[in-house]
Amino acid sequence: MKQEIFSKYVFEFLEGSFPEFITTIKYHKDGSFDCSLRNPSGEFSIWIATCNEEITIGIAAPDGKTDIHTHISCYEIDDLHDCFKQLTVLINDIKDNKVIVYVNNQNVYAWIDYHRLIEKETKNGTNFQKYFWSGRP
Repeated sequence: MKQEIFSKYVFEFLEGSFPEFITTIKYHKDGSFDCSLRNPSGEFSIWIATCNEEITIGIAAPDGKTDIHTHISCYEIDDLHDCFKQLTVLINDIKDNKVIVYVNNQNVYAWIDYHRLIEKETKNGTNFQKYFWSGRP
């Protein structure tokens, strides 16, 4: 599927399901776009890109780095429903504080399921710096 068509489908999905991203969309010459949404405390943001005919979703960490991301591949139009389902789950998990940003032992930002991080902290006896969508400690 062509990049412009793929981006159109993603735009329509975001417009219907997560319209808060729409005002930040920036299109590129190849027909792809980027958009983002800052968390309420302004500490980090979720970003979405449609480059290379796949959905990339990531978190821009508090230090501005954007290397925390994952790819959702959509090879055919028939794959879009499943891709949008995966995207919805991840966005909602971030917004529901189930997936959080934390600073690991190497002082690198990462994201993880909140309960897995608590297990990791308990096992290692450490307390990682955590960033929640809601901004709560």
